[in-house]
Amino acid sequence: MAAQAIFSPFSNRLSSLSSNSHHPRITNFAKPFLVRCLNSVQNIDSATIRRSANYVPSFWDYSFVKSLNSDYTEEKYAERYEKMKEEVRCLIRAAMEPLERLELIDAVQRLGLRYQFEIEIKNAVQNVVNQTSDQDALFHHDLHSTSLRFRILRQHGFHVPQEIFDRFKDESGHFKADLCNDVKGLLSLYEASFFGLEDENTIDDAKVFATKHLKDVNEAELAPLMARKVNHALDMPLHWRLNRVEARWFIDTYREETNKNLLLLEFAKLDFNMVQSIHQKEVRKLAGWDINEIDRLPENIKTCLLALFNTTNEIGYWTIREKGFNIIPYLSKVWATLCKAYRKEARWFHSGYKPTLKEYIDNAVVSIAAPIMLFYAYFLTTENISKEALDYIYDLPSIMRCSSMLLRLTNDLGTSSDELARGDIVKSIQCYMNDTGASEEIAREYINGLVHQTWKTLNKDMFRDYPFEEPFISACPNLGRTAQCFYQYGDGHGVPQHWTKDHLISLLVKPVPID
Repeated sequence: MAAQAIFSPFSNRLSSLSSNSHHPRITNFAKPFLVRCLNSVQNIDSATIRRSANYVPSFWDYSFVKSLNSDYTEEKYAERYEKMKEEVRCLIRAAMEPLERLELIDAVQRLGLRYQFEIEIKNAVQNVVNQTSDQDALFHHDLHSTSLRFRILRQHGFHVPQEIFDRFKDESGHFKADLCNDVKGLLSLYEASFFGLEDENTIDDAKVFATKHLKDVNEAELAPLMARKVNHALDMPLHWRLNRVEARWFIDTYREETNKNLLLLEFAKLDFNMVQSIHQKEVRKLAGWDINEIDRLPENIKTCLLALFNTTNEIGYWTIREKGFNIIPYLSKVWATLCKAYRKEARWFHSGYKPTLKEYIDNAVVSIAAPIMLFYAYFLTTENISKEALDYIYDLPSIMRCSSMLLRLTNDLGTSSDELARGDIVKSIQCYMNDTGASEEIAREYINGLVHQTWKTLNKDMFRDYPFEEPFISACPNLGRTAQCFYQYGDGHGVPQHWTKDHLISLLVKPVPID
């Protein structure tokens, strides 16, 4: 799930590429048995005792995974799918008022359909910008529409100034007290505030204001659908959620809306089920890999890598020369950097050294392995690999560093207690406690604040120009979202029997009911 979640919503594109025999790099990558790992490393000390995480056995039965199947295949539903897709395309292009257009864009995206209508949505957003350029007159007194416009436009790369929210402040510079009665507006303001940038005090104030008053709302006084939306948002903001997980939740929620578009809803259901069918095929292929080799992975990995680096046969994916340069030195450097980070943590552990928070983070953003995952994601999501982009990526730019930070910090918040109990090194929470003498509660609040701050930096990074394009750019925040999903309530990776299992079942096993 983790890898798929990072690349979502580009799963259809990747799936089609992986089965495309005319795409040499992706074709070769999709054949896992082209490299056979030989048992050539013989000098393993059998007496070596390694610390164990003692993870519980997988709850996924091998035969069950291999049997995953769906009735919603591309072949069976292709004609119906394309007909409905064209109708939705016309719907997005239709003339409508700016607020109506914004709400339609929001619904399309939350239903998981943005990847299908990138051009149409881009044009629709530009249309909103053109229609509301006159001092935001159409939105001037409405908190919901102003907040929704701010969120959608920032999401699509328009730098909307924070000052548009000044109209909702009183003479003392605070948000007006009567806004507390506008739950719909508060909810929109709350979601918009997570698109804030560094040093945007008004957006920070909006987040505090909206969060406080949404928590203070008497749920019994709300309509059930609105109460559900508020609880969902307070559980985790939309900006931090995985696209596919959110789509599954929003399909059920949108079904209860009084002003829903039935065509859009039915197409979203069909799209979800057809993408699920593709995912099931991918999972079945993964389950077909030689599971017996997993237990021997430590002794085999060196042989595998050596074979990969030295081969001149069909798996030349990694050894080809792209535009006159060799990819292998880049792979060697990122692996060496990761191993150095592991070695530093091993030295800390065996010497009993307690790093400062800065020392820990500088090393941990590498040792969490996010940079190397994103490095490989670049190859998986890029048609035209360039030396300029590889040089840029290797230097770990801010957009990648922030993604790595989110994975590390959310992991620490969810797993550090268990990891310390089994003898691991101190994590960011304990480093802050050692630096400041703070309690664990205060340290957790501080690290959670770092998560918020990192997202603000990442938001700003999304506005920069890069020597690479989509979908790799979105792979960076999507890795952060994957981390938020896995570690929201604890160790959702090491102990996945709870919310992770529920997510996987809804994403991979159970189709959305269609009338």
